[in-house]
Amino acid sequence: MRAVVKIGGSLLRSAQHFVEAAKFLSSYESPVVVVSAVKGVTDMLIELYKTRYESLYEAIRDIHVEIAKRLGVSGVEPLLKELRAALELPEGPDVLDYFMSFGERLSATIMNGLLKRMGFDSKLFVAPIVTDDSFGNARPLEDRSLASEIDGHEGIAVVTGFIGRTKDGRFTTVGRGGSDYTATFLAKLLGYRQVVLVTDSPGVMTANPQEVPEAKILPMMSVEEAVEAARLGAKNFHPRTFEPVSGGMYVEVRNYWSRGTVIGNFYAPPPYKVVLRCGEGSCVVGLEAEEIVKLGGEYVSRFAAQVPMPPKWAHDLFVKPYFEKLVWIN
Repeated sequence: MRAVVKIGGSLLRSAQHFVEAAKFLSSYESPVVVVSAVKGVTDMLIELYKTRYESLYEAIRDIHVEIAKRLGVSGVEPLLKELRAALELPEGPDVLDYFMSFGERLSATIMNGLLKRMGFDSKLFVAPIVTDDSFGNARPLEDRSLASEIDGHEGIAVVTGFIGRTKDGRFTTVGRGGSDYTATFLAKLLGYRQVVLVTDSPGVMTANPQEVPEAKILPMMSVEEAVEAARLGAKNFHPRTFEPVSGGMYVEVRNYWSRGTVIGNFYAPPPYKVVLRCGEGSCVVGLEAEEIVKLGGEYVSRFAAQVPMPPKWAHDLFVKPYFEKLVWIN
């Protein structure tokens, strides 16, 4: 069974980073590769849409031309000319999504070209997910009309993350952080079991390491816990990242070197998994979050409760006691 492997934009900052990503992808057999925009480019495209500054367009052009040149890859110039022409378009939510689509389209074009140069049978699929027309936060539809061609390609399929298209062909975006959501939804749509979300983080952490230095990498999480953690803002996941994960599907959250966190339809200790900054206090996510409500916490959901204390305190109280009882990934 093919894996869907998403490469985050934080890992695509230069030509060398594209090479590192391609080498990692070569360890999978004919993966479906979901590619994010080069780090920082989506914000630049939003600003370009607002200002239409020629200098900003040139900065975006230079980033991609430089990467493509160093890799010996072609195909970005037609897209850059198309972006230049878009500067004359009127404002509108559909036009903003069109502007933002160029980040993933350029990045995926480079990745596809690099994989071809490395000798792989790679094919580019641009926005193969059909969505509604809620521009800026489009909802993917259970429509295989565009994605079915991926099944027919036996080599590596390179797919643009974050973007889809309406039934009449206009580009849409599914919300910031949407490449994760693209990967899980596409896997469900195509019936694939394994999704690998590759980022600069070694996995899902029990807390933000900047606030809680002793935070650990979770070996496993249930889908329900992951859905709640994403909804509350864990690791900048799209809030709907894990909603498509059903049946025998599972998701690995990892970097190139770690074993990361496995998320699926199973329940594993500890009872409290993640502590997040939440309003003026903290939210604790875990299978036994309702027990925290009995102790005076505020109910958030079956899998989350809010407590009036900083994340460090909440982590020490609810998560840290389990450190010595479990085999943690360092």
